[in-house]
Formats: sequence, C-alpha cells, structure tokens
Amino acid sequence: MAKKSRRARRQQKSHRPSTPPPTQTVPSSGPAATPDEELPAAPAPSPRTEVDFAAEYRYVINDLRSMAIIAIAMLAVLIALSFVIG
Repeated sequence: MAKKSRRARRQQKSHRPSTPPPTQTVPSSGPAATPDEELPAAPAPSPRTEVDFAAEYRYVINDLRSMAIIAIAMLAVLIALSFVIG
C-alpha cells in the first residue's frame, strides 16, 4: 500500500480542533459524587508483531531486478550505437 503524502498529513493536521478533547467523567451512583472516584483503566496496547519484510516486499525485489536488467541492456545498446554512429 502506498505511503500517505505529506500534503495529506498537513490537511489532516489543519482539520484538527484547536480545543483539547473533553475529559472523561465517571457517572456517580448517587447525588453525592466525590472527585476521588477513579476512571476506568485504559485498555492495554496490543503487542507489536514482527513482520517478515522479505516476504512482504518480495515483489519490490523482483521489480528492482527487472529494472536493473533493462538499464544494463539500454546502456549496452547506447555503447553499441556510439560505435556504429560515431
């Protein structure tokens, strides 16, 4: 998948609200709510998994190899033409 451009990131930043997000409050069980009530704990972040980049980007290696072969062939044609024309 293609990486997002900087332009898209700038637009996302400009659309963010300038006011801070509202704080979470815990609903009280009765009319006498105390400020000592604790908020529920945030869910733990999921553990990071390792990615095998060789398997994920195998097509990139194949594309680079084919571009290198084409570049070498074009260079050989240019050198051959320089002897024929010159």
